[in-house]
Amino acid sequence: MAMNVSSACFSVLSCKKPNQIREVASEDFATTAALKTDTEDKLKLGGSELKVTRLGIGAWSWGDTSYWNNFQWDDQKLKAAKAAFNGSLDCGITFFDTAEVYGSPLALGAENSETLLGRYVSQMHKLSLAYIFFLTQVGCHIFVSGALIGKYKPENPPSGPRGRIYTPEFLTKLRPLLIRIKEIGGNYGKTPTQVVLNWLIAQENVVPIPGAKNAAQAKEFVGALGWRLSNEEVNELQSLASEISPVIGFPVEKL
Repeated sequence: MAMNVSSACFSVLSCKKPNQIREVASEDFATTAALKTDTEDKLKLGGSELKVTRLGIGAWSWGDTSYWNNFQWDDQKLKAAKAAFNGSLDCGITFFDTAEVYGSPLALGAENSETLLGRYVSQMHKLSLAYIFFLTQVGCHIFVSGALIGKYKPENPPSGPRGRIYTPEFLTKLRPLLIRIKEIGGNYGKTPTQVVLNWLIAQENVVPIPGAKNAAQAKEFVGALGWRLSNEEVNELQSLASEISPVIGFPVEKL
């Protein structure tokens, strides 16, 4: 589902198709002049008429205790999620990914990310909502859990469900790609996160939606805009990535 937030309209369009993917887009919040060109350069999402910014923000972790947040959700994390939402809008990112399965409604203290996102939008003045249901393809990248940005190492793999996917063996195979990402980032003065996001954006048919738990992460993601890797760098990273077998057994792939 796509929620298009604007200041003038309210409409609901539903195609009643199964396996609906839910996204949220806002049209009127680009407030950072330096990013105006990038945020106005929007793409159509899948086969829909909805146009979104080239970079989105994932809300999977907002309210979730089954996969994120160390199995705990509290007021501090709630405030951090709200700051991530506000920080994204301040930077001109107006596209948010959410879903009914994001969050842990049966867990103590947890909330559904759609509920949180709806609450954040409703707290803003002079807004109305337009919900657009559509079907498109969303892929899972190994960046999803921080594997490509050096967050995990073979000697320090993630705990919980992610540990069953990002094993020491898999993380060892990632090392050549990770090293090159860091080298390229040093040449541009960018973090590994920003390099990976720019690499995805450079493929033109991809809209990355990295998850932001706080405002600092959201602002870091924006640093992936306004510049571009060279074609040689894109091809080199793709070549290194092609030597790594895709991860399998993603914990929510059968939901």
